Amino acid sequence: MITRRELRLQREAAERAAREQADAARYQVPENQAPDDQAPADRAPGAQAPGVPNAAGDPAAHTADTSAPPEVGVPGASAPARAPEASAASRRRSGMPSTGRPGYGGDASAPEDTATSADLRGFHLILLDDALEVSDVLALIHNKLPDLHPVLDEHGQMRLSRHSRLSSGAALDPADAAALEVPDWARHAIVIDCPRDRQPTPPPDWFADADGLHEAFPDGMPDREEERMLSLVLSIASRLHTGVRLADEPGLPTRVIIPDPEAKVDLYIYSSYWMEPPVALDFVRRRAPHAFQQALPTPDEDVLAQASIDDPLFDPSAPVVLDGYALLVPLGEIDESAGSLEIRVMEAEWVPPIVAAHTDAPQIEYHVHWMDTESKRYQPNQGRRFRRMRGQVAQLTDAIGAELLVGSAGIGLDENGFLVTSRQLRT
Repeated sequence: MITRRELRLQREAAERAAREQADAARYQVPENQAPDDQAPADRAPGAQAPGVPNAAGDPAAHTADTSAPPEVGVPGASAPARAPEASAASRRRSGMPSTGRPGYGGDASAPEDTATSADLRGFHLILLDDALEVSDVLALIHNKLPDLHPVLDEHGQMRLSRHSRLSSGAALDPADAAALEVPDWARHAIVIDCPRDRQPTPPPDWFADADGLHEAFPDGMPDREEERMLSLVLSIASRLHTGVRLADEPGLPTRVIIPDPEAKVDLYIYSSYWMEPPVALDFVRRRAPHAFQQALPTPDEDVLAQASIDDPLFDPSAPVVLDGYALLVPLGEIDESAGSLEIRVMEAEWVPPIVAAHTDAPQIEYHVHWMDTESKRYQPNQGRRFRRMRGQVAQLTDAIGAELLVGSAGIGLDENGFLVTSRQLRT
């Protein structure tokens, strides 16, 4: 009698053999040409990289590995993410660099695979440089998913949802980085094991994702669980000034996305205190003296008459009770195309989990939102002039956000959904 475990192992072996056949066919070279991609002689079939699940994501099915797994620092529940070194500034670019793989941007031969790169190819990877640790990623995940304790289990894994999990991954040496075709600053790869959910149709021609996902998935954008996981890892990569390597797929080149960390400018502040427009405007004018309150709509006599008919208790002479308002900051002094900042104030209809985890009180949302005149801020591959303008707008946004954060005694989040303090905004 064949047990379920034996059936599962047989299925995994069949899937692994099918993948190896597909990879061999993908990189097959003519007989009169010397092969550029030969497996190392000392690589055992099916060998696993330390801390990396097999194709089925089963840590119990790992083959024995005599090498020591990379050390992983585990933060406490309130461990802050360390700021990346200044060297990260040179990697503030968006889009997908040319890979150099045959047929995908160059005539160079395919890099020689390694045991580690072969095991990592089928997963989405968060790339870390030598200034970052796995604990930095876990702390940021705790920001977005506070119900998850930022600690790896005995298998070096962390369950992110019912269908997805994170693995501590493996260290990358230069040969691994070259085989995976990732930037040479990548020193570690964190593994994201999640379903492959795609929309049934390609993205429309007019659609442009700021991170380049429309180019990475030309046949259909990620959907459902995969969309949620990629949104999470790309936001983490943006905050840490690093990148994400997408899992290999038939017919597609190697895809490495390096989010532009300066593309997300907006700030969100949540507070249990409602500040009246003159009070909030006073805080904003400390950084932007020319700010003003947007005019409130005034109902005409016909509207008031109809309201009196619909509700006999309606008193048209009663004072208006605001449930929201907006403050405007023109940005023409920065650039004619900079547009304006709008501070939108209203009761929050939805509260981020990290805020809800600390308070049950109703929250007022102070949203500092940038609107450029040409609506180009989320388009990829911006020019130098636009990036310089965006940097000045971001500085003003942070300064205004710091004043509102202190004045409202609230909780601040950046546009990616990670916690920020007034001290961080003022630096």
